[in-house]
Amino acid sequence: MSSRRAGIAGTVALALVLLLPIAWGLTFDPVEGALRDSLRPPGFAFPLGTDHLGRDVLARIAHGFLLDIGLSLLVVALSFGVGTALGMVAAEVAGGLDRALSLLMDVTSALPQIVVALILAVHFGGGAGTLVIALAATGWVKYARIARAATFSLREREFVMAARVAGSGRLALLRRHVLPHLLPLFGGLLALQLGHTVLNIAALGFLGVGIQPPAPEWGAMIAEARPYLARAPWLAIAPGVFLFALTALALSLARALGRRRQAMGLTAW
Repeated sequence: MSSRRAGIAGTVALALVLLLPIAWGLTFDPVEGALRDSLRPPGFAFPLGTDHLGRDVLARIAHGFLLDIGLSLLVVALSFGVGTALGMVAAEVAGGLDRALSLLMDVTSALPQIVVALILAVHFGGGAGTLVIALAATGWVKYARIARAATFSLREREFVMAARVAGSGRLALLRRHVLPHLLPLFGGLLALQLGHTVLNIAALGFLGVGIQPPAPEWGAMIAEARPYLARAPWLAIAPGVFLFALTALALSLARALGRRRQAMGLTAW
């Protein structure tokens, strides 16, 4: 088996290992619990045990997956849209706008994403909306850099120059002739950023400035498990394992997509 097929097979197997128990857990209520069932170890009735309020850990992990992955997809989509648009327009217009964008990207890149998100989340309060805006505020830079560099290369290609001579406006030129050639470049980066964003959301939840309880968020679940680590270690181990598996899946997918070479000589990174 070639390394490429082996990588695809491993990615599919990891996805099944991650998604099958989540699909099962979605059939249970993540919030309802009974104190008589508190801190029950993993068993037949509760495959991953229960927490201190008697809530099913598997159900909370499953619904937390939908919450974390949904917010992460929203952050990545917003970052991708804003960054790609800014990079394309700056490269097409060039001049002062391009220099201003380059300066903004340099300043934004110097600020760690998790620190910016933490400051904004603390200042404006927790919640899904604040979390998405805080993470997208710095997440757009990578997409803008790739879009800017690729647009500079594409604007000299014959088909783009022919469309320009034919009278295509700048926005139409970017939308119809440049953007379709840019999209394949982002496959690996999108998968990589998805895994990175899931980790950031979990980290903010762990610190108490992300999604607030009783919402079943993975980072918040690990934080809630700290007083019970000695007595009920599965409370922290279970969400930690799923968080690691989801990150590994994103990295595996990014690696597979990143192997595709583009006509411009750029990789998906």
